[in-house]
Amino acid sequence: MSLLQFSHLELGLAGFTALLFLIVLLYCLVLYRRPWRLRSQQPAMKQDLSSCPSVSVVVYAHDNEESLEKHLPALLNQDYPDFEVIVVNDGMSEACSNRLSLFKRDYPYLYYTFIPKEARYISKKKLALTLGIKAARHQVILFTEADCEPMTANWIRAMISSYQKKTGIVLGYASYPYQKGWMNKLIAYDNLKFGLQYLSAALLDHPFSGSGKNLSYTKSLFFKNKGFYNQLFLKIGEDSQFIDEVATAQNTVVNYSPDALVKKEEYYRLKKWSQERIGLISTRSHARKRFYRLFLFENLCYWLFWIAVIASVVVGCMGNFLLSVYAGLLFIAYYIIKGYYFMQSSRMLAQKISFISFFPLDVADNIYSLYLDIVSCFKKKQNYVFLIEK
Repeated sequence: MSLLQFSHLELGLAGFTALLFLIVLLYCLVLYRRPWRLRSQQPAMKQDLSSCPSVSVVVYAHDNEESLEKHLPALLNQDYPDFEVIVVNDGMSEACSNRLSLFKRDYPYLYYTFIPKEARYISKKKLALTLGIKAARHQVILFTEADCEPMTANWIRAMISSYQKKTGIVLGYASYPYQKGWMNKLIAYDNLKFGLQYLSAALLDHPFSGSGKNLSYTKSLFFKNKGFYNQLFLKIGEDSQFIDEVATAQNTVVNYSPDALVKKEEYYRLKKWSQERIGLISTRSHARKRFYRLFLFENLCYWLFWIAVIASVVVGCMGNFLLSVYAGLLFIAYYIIKGYYFMQSSRMLAQKISFISFFPLDVADNIYSLYLDIVSCFKKKQNYVFLIEK
């Protein structure tokens, strides 16, 4: 039998594998590569501080004294002429109150309040953010959380530099730089992948999500859109759902320059990260924009590509072995190209993923994402519908 003779089955598998290869490759080249390719177009940080607007920084805290003590100084010591920091605490233990009082002595522009534990009938986080926004004295507001801190003293200046005449929203990125142990590696990779998705979507003029750990929008935009009124029945969504509702190609920009990054606190249990991801997945059905479905289609094509490659290798081994070689080369080419751009993006976003760990991490993350999708189907109501406490 000639090496150039293929059966109809072999030709069909070769064509199907090539088609899927082109689809998943386009995701790498058009979507995941975009933030890295456009990195030089990030807004330059303003050097003339006299022209910078006054800023309010709203920090959501979950009654954790250690996080406040560890991360709040990085916010309070920002190199910016006129800003205030408003900490809204979900509950207020005596330890947290004492710690914030001590900070207040040294930083008079620090303000704090709290949500009583008895608060009901609304998501406490949304209530906390609403109180913080109402208390803000300035039009431009930056949002982060007590378990995060800016990576440089120029975070406020970098994020505010993104504002132009029509800008109402600035999407930032929250890095997860920890690489010790496979759990941290998996969380970092999952965080990177989701970050590249919403950043690339915004760069393509289709903003659909963001991270409340590094986000900015104006006070007028919040009240013009009635705040969180349209999602009061959701436990979460104060960042992703709100961005989905109000963000447009005209009023939204992104900033992932080195000075605009914040870093998250290390997670010590995968369960905590999984709960956050499941909650985010569960609310997708309420999204007004449908751009996120493009990434759901990618997940489908990814697994079909694996199936096509495996089937081609098996059939090739039983028939024309060139089919096996062909499928294997496509598989290797895909991972080399994807690995290269993901590693470049990870370095750009302060998450250094090694080439050696990329392949197992990518496979593990796709399995993990599939698991989260399945789990979210069974825990949907529990995760996103707000049940009134009696």
